[in-house]
Amino acid sequence: MVGAAGLLIGGAVRGAKDIKRGVESVPQSISAPKAGKWWNEAISEWVFTDITKINVPDNDDDLLGGIENDLDNNSSTQVYEHTPISGQVKDNYYYEALGVDHKADAHKIKRQYYLNARKFHPDKNPGDDAAAEKFKLVAEAYQVLSDPELRSKYDKEGRDALSGDKTSTTDDQKPDPSLLLAFLFGSDKFNSYVGRLATSTSAMLGDTTKLSTKDARTLQERRCSRLAMTLVNRLEPWVDMNFKETEDAWKIQAEELKKASYGWELLQVIGMAYELAAMQFLGSNDSQIGIPSIKKWASGKLASTRMANRKTKGQWKSRVAAMDIMRVQSEYQKKIEVASSQEEKQRLEREMADTSANVMMRIIWTTTSVDITSTIHETCQMVFFDQSVDKKIREMRAKAVRKLGRIFQECSEPQRAGGERVDAKILFEEAAMAATLETMKRKDESNGHEV
Repeated sequence: MVGAAGLLIGGAVRGAKDIKRGVESVPQSISAPKAGKWWNEAISEWVFTDITKINVPDNDDDLLGGIENDLDNNSSTQVYEHTPISGQVKDNYYYEALGVDHKADAHKIKRQYYLNARKFHPDKNPGDDAAAEKFKLVAEAYQVLSDPELRSKYDKEGRDALSGDKTSTTDDQKPDPSLLLAFLFGSDKFNSYVGRLATSTSAMLGDTTKLSTKDARTLQERRCSRLAMTLVNRLEPWVDMNFKETEDAWKIQAEELKKASYGWELLQVIGMAYELAAMQFLGSNDSQIGIPSIKKWASGKLASTRMANRKTKGQWKSRVAAMDIMRVQSEYQKKIEVASSQEEKQRLEREMADTSANVMMRIIWTTTSVDITSTIHETCQMVFFDQSVDKKIREMRAKAVRKLGRIFQECSEPQRAGGERVDAKILFEEAAMAATLETMKRKDESNGHEV
């Protein structure tokens, strides 16, 4: 079960109440912005922001410290229910890799996975081959121990029994969901742009349900407030008309960020979210600036991305996008049961593993994109509607964010040897584009706008 940190992805709150709330907010959608307020979808209220009066703590230990201590200190009472009757397991290799007891429950395993992924992350250990191998081992261990069926087989028969059942974490041609999550957990280079990802917070707490919805929302508000203050400082030189120097500095920053694990992919998501947030503000009646809306931009951007993907990988099977893990496994299990030979059975098992990994990669990128887009949208609203400055400054901030977003998106893609991660790249682009546009569209609709 996923805790509140996982459910409140980027502060996005969904449900049937959105429709009722949207209808009721239409009259205010005309008057409230003129009073300097912006619509906060997460709390269903029009909000007045003065960034100079924002006061948030430097960390969130007051909300998270107690839960983390409970997970670390009381792990012995949380026992895995499928431990062998003998109380022993044949192989402790993966348990030792994560630093957990073989009786550890799913919460403890997820938390240790998060902590180890951060500890051995390549960005924090450049040039350290031992750390790189440990990082891959941590992802492999989590892949086995987080799957009840694989864990049960591993406990009873050891690593040899897993041959063909788990995806290799060292094959760069295959997208590996566990490794991707580990990369996203451990990269701190983007903290000043997106804060701690919601999936990271959830993993840090072992996907526990102990974090209340109220506290999860407080975490998100603090996250956006910190990012808003940082963004204002980042934009200030451009707003002060130092265009070339500032843009050159942003380009250098983008090149550095690109070097991080999945850095280019994250730059694309962040850049797109920045540009969309700015276009939305500049094109809305709220800002009274009157630049055209984002509808035309969005449709053109989506079309160009799809065209590029078709040119890059004509054989990509887009049907994977609409399939979930259970459906994939169910369909393949039926085929495996009627396979006419061992060779055909093994081929189908490999296909099932690859397809399941692709579905999981799409889910991860979609979740990450929604989180980042929602967070950046809320952050930008605070910056664009900040009543501590005049309308001209707010307009310049929006234009600066639009420029920053474009610089991030124009950052050249890293060279990939031998077509490395082509499928993963296409999957990322399609998932990120769809999730980002849908998130922004939903936010516009909740505010009574038309995208």
